[in-house]
Amino acid sequence: NGGIGVDGKKWEEPMSKSEKKKAEKAAKAAAAAKAAAGGDDTQAAAAPSKKAAAKEAKKAAKKEAKKNFKEGGAAANTTGATTPAATAAAKKTAAPIIRPMMTKSKLAPNQLAFNPNVSLSERPVISLTIAILTNTIIDYELLSDHTRTGCALGLPSGNGEVSGDLAIARFIAKRASAASGTSLSLLGGSDEEDVALMDQWVDYALSLSKFGLARRALSIQRTLDPLLVTGTYVVGHSLSLADVALFASLGFPSTEESKAEIARICPTGCPTLRWMEMMSNSPAVKEATQLAVGVAKNAEATLEQGAMLDPLAAGMAYLEGATPGSTTTRFPPEPSGYLHVGHAKASLLNDYYARRYKGRLVVRFDDTNPSKEKDEYQTSIIEDLGKIGVKPDVV
Repeated sequence: NGGIGVDGKKWEEPMSKSEKKKAEKAAKAAAAAKAAAGGDDTQAAAAPSKKAAAKEAKKAAKKEAKKNFKEGGAAANTTGATTPAATAAAKKTAAPIIRPMMTKSKLAPNQLAFNPNVSLSERPVISLTIAILTNTIIDYELLSDHTRTGCALGLPSGNGEVSGDLAIARFIAKRASAASGTSLSLLGGSDEEDVALMDQWVDYALSLSKFGLARRALSIQRTLDPLLVTGTYVVGHSLSLADVALFASLGFPSTEESKAEIARICPTGCPTLRWMEMMSNSPAVKEATQLAVGVAKNAEATLEQGAMLDPLAAGMAYLEGATPGSTTTRFPPEPSGYLHVGHAKASLLNDYYARRYKGRLVVRFDDTNPSKEKDEYQTSIIEDLGKIGVKPDVV
């Protein structure tokens, strides 16, 4: 057929997709060149050129608007009026930031989970101490988890969790600082040099974790002795995160057994041993120890030599965080009538824990209903408490 196909067009060798694209580009380039040279098809080529230019201009305008939006909104026009794009961008910027879900966590917000089968130094003792010192321990729920190898805290927002004792401790301290609107001395306060020193000591304590206890104890003793000759605390004039971190690096020697072990390693009478004794007697450290040891509600720590507590009575549970000598219970009756069986149960329960932990029982008369209260009932309540063996320390 003289090279003419059934479609009436000249036959051409079949081409692949890439070859077709190249041919199309070459044809467009030839048409553009012909139009620029003033060929016969100038008018025909002009239309596609205008359309392509309009498309490119639209694409450039869209790209510029997207860039302005990312930077916080488009610039105001020359008359000073705000464009709709700028208004929308401003609203977008002012909206609260919603963080994307970073990690999946089984922990509920403010749940602090750790394994009760690991040693005391591997539990979140730093975090617990910081939470107690900032009076925020009540905000957190302790959870015993036998499957965990470390400790983790469910973030308050519900957006994942933070792991590691020091990371959790820093978070708790910073959260408490933000809530109070002040710079906590636990983190170095507002002094930049104290903050830098704080970070230095915390990093030093963390770097010792790869060594054994004996090497850690001697390293800390040789480092702290010159500092503690004239000072009481590691940084500043009060207990801080640096003190707690270094104390934890020593194995958190808050019990008599652990203190004796450190005393055998360090030279007798060195300043570091004096500092260790001071730290172990801190109420916050004692309470943190009891919370860490008793997370599974089946054990409690012996903090002082010879301070063994009586075995629990049948049906009773350990009192969470209670330490001998610093436990106070309260029985608040209203003197508007005589005691009944429910009152007896409450008073006996509070009296039991006060006596077991060598603390005190406070009886505080509730005076919220003065129209029904009488001195007769008040006297009767004290007499009836004595009859069941309850003797308050303070009335």
